[in-house]
Amino acid sequence: MSDAMKIITAILLLLSGFMAYNLYFGSKGVETYKGIAQQLEREEHKALELQKRNQEVTDQVTDFRRQGSVAIEELARSELGLIKPNERFYRVIATDEEIINMPLPDYR
Repeated sequence: MSDAMKIITAILLLLSGFMAYNLYFGSKGVETYKGIAQQLEREEHKALELQKRNQEVTDQVTDFRRQGSVAIEELARSELGLIKPNERFYRVIATDEEIINMPLPDYR
């Protein structure tokens, strides 16, 4: 093999090595692609969660429009603990099993 061929071979090997390095670790390489793909997956997951939340809010708004004051009253009672005037509120603090085994009063 002549000296010129050896030089050309060495240059081609260096160029292919540089190109391979650039392909994997360069600014538009495989590592960058993997990082962007992971970020895209995280953002898609966040978008799905936000879509679910938006659907819940949309459903609530639809209920309010359909039921009007009944839905608002239910929300005020359950979320804020509000009661009507002259109404008594009883809070039962017991486990499900205790409630099931509670004796019923005799109203005869």
